[in-house]
Amino acid sequence: MTRIAVLFSLVLFTAMPTIGQEIQAEPPLPQPRPEELGGDNGVEEAPLAEPETKQVDKPERQTGELERVYQAACPALLTGSIIGQMVSPLSEGSCGLQSPIAVSGIVVNGREIPLSGTPVTNCTMATALADWTGEVDAYAVAVLDTEIESLVTGPGYTCRLRNGADTGFVSEHGLGNAIDITAVDLVDGSTISVLDDWRALPAQPEAKFLGFAHSAACGRFTTVLGPEANSEHEDHFHFDLGCHGQSCTAQICE
Repeated sequence: MTRIAVLFSLVLFTAMPTIGQEIQAEPPLPQPRPEELGGDNGVEEAPLAEPETKQVDKPERQTGELERVYQAACPALLTGSIIGQMVSPLSEGSCGLQSPIAVSGIVVNGREIPLSGTPVTNCTMATALADWTGEVDAYAVAVLDTEIESLVTGPGYTCRLRNGADTGFVSEHGLGNAIDITAVDLVDGSTISVLDDWRALPAQPEAKFLGFAHSAACGRFTTVLGPEANSEHEDHFHFDLGCHGQSCTAQICE
């Protein structure tokens, strides 16, 4: 037994340095990356494929097919309170009107009252004019004992700047949102003119009629200008429905 123990000790003593060397040996380093592969991580990112865009062909218009014009109907035309016809949309630079109406007359108490100038306006303006005419006609019947025969009007739509100036804002006329009244013809054959009768003596019936017409307009339009406003309106009343103030409820009455 002693001899065997001695031999085992010698074998163990001889093997210990080899084991120690294996424990202390450093792990092998990785081989350097070949230069021809490039990149830091050895992996090149493939470029992202762009999504395919599918082009949709627009339907071709058939030969002879007309392009649709989108316009809004006017209730006053449908009910017959105004007489006229819808015309093609108007567009001139900053001016324009999508649903213009050439107004040839107004119906008051079953009577047709022609407009001499056949003004072109929008539906809202034409409707407000019809309401105003009915109120003024009632005054003529009650005070002058006669009725309105016709209204002498301007053209309505006209592409220009305010007061015909060279610079400034587009007039409401350029939007079909205004109309001018120069005179009123009565059934008894008389004519009341803004130019001739506005500055008549206040006691004169013609001056009172125009004063009432002016006041009645101030309750229906946002802008009412007459001879008291400026020299540009010495011979006519200007009515429009332009927006004044943030809520579009402010009014100018001069």
